Amino acid sequence: MQRRAAAIYFVFFLVIGAGAYGLIQTAEEPTISLQGDTAYSAGDTVAFGDRTWTVAEADAGSGELAWVNESAVVSTTVDNGTEVPVTDVRWSDQSARMERVFEAGSTTQYNGSEYEVSVNESAGSFTLALANNASMNQSYAVGDSIPVDGSEATVTSVTGEAATVVWGGPYLLVVQTENVTEPTDATFVEQRDLEAMVADDPALYDEIITQNGTRKVTYRANETNVPLDDYFPPVERHTVSEGETLTYQGNETTVDAVTNTSVELTRPGQNTATVGFSEGGNFTVADTQYFAHFPDNSSVYFMETGERYGDYRAQENEISSYNDRMNGLWGVAQLSLLAAILLVAIAYLPVRG
Repeated sequence: MQRRAAAIYFVFFLVIGAGAYGLIQTAEEPTISLQGDTAYSAGDTVAFGDRTWTVAEADAGSGELAWVNESAVVSTTVDNGTEVPVTDVRWSDQSARMERVFEAGSTTQYNGSEYEVSVNESAGSFTLALANNASMNQSYAVGDSIPVDGSEATVTSVTGEAATVVWGGPYLLVVQTENVTEPTDATFVEQRDLEAMVADDPALYDEIITQNGTRKVTYRANETNVPLDDYFPPVERHTVSEGETLTYQGNETTVDAVTNTSVELTRPGQNTATVGFSEGGNFTVADTQYFAHFPDNSSVYFMETGERYGDYRAQENEISSYNDRMNGLWGVAQLSLLAAILLVAIAYLPVRG
């Protein structure tokens, strides 16, 4: 009798479990079927308001829009008393900036030997190979240091035709504040390492001496002492005023404003604005709120939130409800199978007596 009842309940739970599993297999899973006017992929352009944005990235439910402002003004503030590298500034008749150009394909004297020059514009580097032994070579990229005639130079540019290196001491930016309430001028003052300059000069002894309060250098040839200020050329001083221009970090730049504490430099440039988006997420462009929907992993629709987001949320709720029902049916199927197995196991337990 016990086993007969167990068999009946076993069949009952199997039927319930099978029914639940059958519903799982036959139910059609809903999806977001909302469509916009155009599906965009990475690299496409899309107009929002009066600006045209580029879909910089659209992949697997997220991405980014980019807009380039080609009429932006790039501003740089240089504080009073700042040391400015010689590689950063240029003007006509500049004396403290030393420059050498290595032409592509040429053979040139470099540090006492002949070297062949090759350039790699795409990599931003150039190579110096010993003319009589090409295996002895060294490559330098933009920003690298390179020894030139006993000085430490910096690679400032590499083009298809040549590489340029620059060396020289830095400048100290000094705002002219003496007896001035509202300054309009600032001066780049050359900074020198006099001890190093004397040590590098073969005509002089390495030591700077002081006689009667005057610093002097001594010729090796005749032991004659001459004042430092007479031996070396005057320190370079270059004054700029508001409204004047100079080349700063490779760009023609205007001295926009001079204050007691700093100098503001401005130049035309580009500024890139970016906006991120994700599946179902809202974002604002041109004072209008939009949301994104990905019909697949590589394309995206953009729709106004006020017009279509209600439809999107309704379809999301439908998907959520479907998932809840499927989870419930899986629970019924699993519990039914477990109950059936337990009933059979209990029914066939040995009976005492």
